[in-house]
Amino acid sequence: MSRPKRAAAAVRSAPTVTRIVEGALELFNHADGATVTTNHIAAHLGMSPGNLYYHFRNREEIVRAIFPRVVAGGLDATAAPDGRLGAHEFGERHLQGLHMLWQYRFFFRDLNQLIARDPQLAAEYRDYQQRLAAQYRGLFEQLIAQGSMRPPERGEDLDRLVANSIVVWVNWLPHVLARSPGREITRRDVVEGALQSFLVVAPLLERRFAAETRGVIERDTPS
Repeated sequence: MSRPKRAAAAVRSAPTVTRIVEGALELFNHADGATVTTNHIAAHLGMSPGNLYYHFRNREEIVRAIFPRVVAGGLDATAAPDGRLGAHEFGERHLQGLHMLWQYRFFFRDLNQLIARDPQLAAEYRDYQQRLAAQYRGLFEQLIAQGSMRPPERGEDLDRLVANSIVVWVNWLPHVLARSPGREITRRDVVEGALQSFLVVAPLLERRFAAETRGVIERDTPS
């Protein structure tokens, strides 16, 4: 095939790739999403398995295609602020993170199984965790520098604070499902996860700053 024809084929396939990824994400997010196969996805989209396999050879490749969205959402929510980091923005960042968690809830629900099955995804996830931790630390350092947060009594505990914040986020949905296996994850569950993560750092925040931040998060709780 000539180069122009190959380029044209790639352009034509892009909408199909997006359609497959979006359809897979919809199915993965269901309570039984861990059992979804490429055949299920093809049937859901009304396409032949061969057409799907032309774009993705297996389920792992589809998950890998979704993962950059998870990365972008997490890093955007923890990116360095332009100037002072206010309480409202800090709360909005928690909401931004929880919205990403909600949109890709299957990934956090099934994380251990996903990285166990796919060494490439596991390596990409480890890199993401390092970048996320560095940005989380940067946010805490910014809050300390502007007087909105007091530093931990021991300097090395700041990294532990970062780790605890991430651990709560990553493990909240598995915790919810361990208590009530097989049920659908709700937005209320996700907002509760955001509050749990916030409470890791809340004791070190200036009182008014903490109250305003919490208020922003709680306003997103469904009635």
